[in-house]
Amino acid sequence: AVIPGSSWESLKVLVKPWSDLTLEHTRVVRKILWAINHNDALEEHALDCGFGLAVVLLVSLRAIDYDDGREQAKEAYFYLLALLERLEPYRSVAAELGWGFNTTDLAIYPSLLGLDPPHHCYDTQLKIFVYDLPEKTRGVLHCQHGQWGLEALIPFWLQQGSCSTTDPDEADFFLVPWHTWCDRMVLRLNQTRREISKIYMDLMRRHEEFLPHWTRNGGRDHIFIFSDQGFIVNFTHTFPTWRDEISHSVFLTTEAFTPGCGPSCFNPWKDIVIPGHLEWDRIRLIRQHNLPSSERTLLFNFHGRLPVNHGYYENVTVRRALTELAHLPNVSIGGFIEEYFEVMGKSHFCIVPEGTSSWTNHLYESFFAGCIPLIVSDRFVLPFQDLIEWSQVSIRWPQNEVNAAMYLYIRDLVESRPADIAEMKKRVDAHACWFDFYAFDEACSPYVAVVRALEKRKHAFPKYLHPEWWLPESGV
Repeated sequence: AVIPGSSWESLKVLVKPWSDLTLEHTRVVRKILWAINHNDALEEHALDCGFGLAVVLLVSLRAIDYDDGREQAKEAYFYLLALLERLEPYRSVAAELGWGFNTTDLAIYPSLLGLDPPHHCYDTQLKIFVYDLPEKTRGVLHCQHGQWGLEALIPFWLQQGSCSTTDPDEADFFLVPWHTWCDRMVLRLNQTRREISKIYMDLMRRHEEFLPHWTRNGGRDHIFIFSDQGFIVNFTHTFPTWRDEISHSVFLTTEAFTPGCGPSCFNPWKDIVIPGHLEWDRIRLIRQHNLPSSERTLLFNFHGRLPVNHGYYENVTVRRALTELAHLPNVSIGGFIEEYFEVMGKSHFCIVPEGTSSWTNHLYESFFAGCIPLIVSDRFVLPFQDLIEWSQVSIRWPQNEVNAAMYLYIRDLVESRPADIAEMKKRVDAHACWFDFYAFDEACSPYVAVVRALEKRKHAFPKYLHPEWWLPESGV
């Protein structure tokens, strides 16, 4: 056997974290699977330690998808499903022996492997051409992780629908896909040396090769996705020549007001603010702690980066002001804590403060906790404003007035108007689907919101970017 019986025990450390390991760790385990396959010994090891082999497969799937491609990942996935079915009668005994892995997170894999039936793109008439850039779009199973996961999920979802086209002549838009921040983490792209910028610039210099339809409309019908603080992350420019290269293009971005760039980085006539991405397992775990309004005991909470625990936040005054409220009754404010989801689930309000940028995923987390957002970020441009009545599902408070008056207002609201708070909480729960990239509801999904926004952009296209030349039509 490739794996001796005495070695299976060491794999038990992967039972719980299998879905949340780094790509480097999944690649190490992938080598075990490769050795088993190379020796044509899958069945031998399934009989020797089926639960151990299942863990190897669970861990390896993301590495297979990223390094070997979706078809090989599908093959491994189908074998895993068959193996799990064989093991089902022994699950309870195996759990007692330390093999109690949870396969709930596999629920999203059929969709991410392209196994679901094609969808109808919410009956839109739009046609979107997604460029085929295989070196920049590897591994949706892995790259859907993290807040940059939408860079993988949006192009992939479009490609599975009726609105996707490979005919440039019928295309309304051309999407330029790149799992930018996933590649940054996997390939260790260095921000200081502007390695991400070099890739963007190479893409544009060689647009005839990579983006052959760019010149059709001067790039104004091309879409770029920026998932992490717009163009600027970690206080350095990722694409400093963007104004020269893609200023007319459509941006799907999590942030309209980008640090160091300001309003000029966002044009509301063409650009679209989208919500940050939350991982499916995180959404699922947060929802488990969503208590009814009548059972909530905390007025509000915030846990995360503060001037007292992170140097980058030393000058973020709104977060410093929050720390001065931490001693007040029935609030929970501080750094990161293990019981964060529980705290959100028993709080009436979740504070959403400005950080080193105007936006934060704290906003979207609050919806899945049924926790009414208390937004204290004046420059946070909220997504989908034509579909969401934000004043019905949140409170916005001036960020320079985070003080005892805010505490007293919230306390009075909770104590004197419990019915209103309960109704607002219900609306928050009902609106969570707008921020769930794993939900495909006909009436409420981030995908339907993006499609509707693009429909409006199509009808508002400017006509001033004319071709470089033309000739009289025949017969004139």
